[in-house]
Amino acid sequence: MSVIRKARLLYRSLLIAFACAGATNAYCQEVVVQGGFLGDSLKIGEEIPFYLSARYNASHTVLFPDSTADFSPFEYVRKTYYPTRTAGGISIDSTVYYLTTFEIDRVQTLTLPVYLIHGPDSLIFSSPRDTVRIIQLVAQVPDTVSIQELPLREQTAYEEVDYAFNFWLMFIIATVLAALALIVWMLFGERIRQYIKTRRLQKRHSGFLEAYNQLLHELEKSASIPLTESALATWKRYMEQLESRPYTKLTTRETAVFVADPTLTEHLSQVDRAIYGHAGGVVASLEMLKAYANKRFEHKLKEVQHG
Repeated sequence: MSVIRKARLLYRSLLIAFACAGATNAYCQEVVVQGGFLGDSLKIGEEIPFYLSARYNASHTVLFPDSTADFSPFEYVRKTYYPTRTAGGISIDSTVYYLTTFEIDRVQTLTLPVYLIHGPDSLIFSSPRDTVRIIQLVAQVPDTVSIQELPLREQTAYEEVDYAFNFWLMFIIATVLAALALIVWMLFGERIRQYIKTRRLQKRHSGFLEAYNQLLHELEKSASIPLTESALATWKRYMEQLESRPYTKLTTRETAVFVADPTLTEHLSQVDRAIYGHAGGVVASLEMLKAYANKRFEHKLKEVQHG
């Protein structure tokens, strides 16, 4: 890393730490959001840090994006939390997101939101849009090659050529096979569809349980906010796929509207408190989410098997 880039990283890190230094209480009543890349360029597939900080009145509640947020054109890799600092009634939160991209646009930009919880609603404050340059290793790929540069070789020796293909025979065989397939589908099509859907549901559920149980096992050994976020995101993605409802895009309050299950809502709230409020006892709530997913899977399976 060059000296200039190291200096820039240090400068932006200092901005995160001292964003509210010297400001008056009247000015800090609103949420002030800062953010940007800790680097000016990257190669495709490399990670780049993006810092996000918010300065706000200590009486307010502010939420940062989690791993399920939209980071496009970038992809989320991981993030680092920094403890909340409060002085003179003003709080400062900051997080560094590590992102990567596989898009080939030479210049790519990003802005991230910060949510101020205000009663049943939330206000959104966005960071300034920042730009990063993509370093391309291949400057230009030629579309064509001139005939003089083609690796052609002369060959005058006799080459045996296969006989002409019997298209009529192939047509007859294809017609017979198609007719047989149509008869089988007319007789057993519904059963075949049910079998395929059942196998697909079972395979997806087994994959979900394997990944989810692994995360719970790791959480039982050592509590971790990133692991808790991963478990919640895994559960939401599976439920969204199972029930065709936008779980990954909804908050716990919004989820409670269409689920209408107070127990599920309470456990989702407990997971939120573990992520954003550093509360403990999250494994039991995550186990309950798994039990709810199993229940909804059994219900969906019966729907498919009985048409």
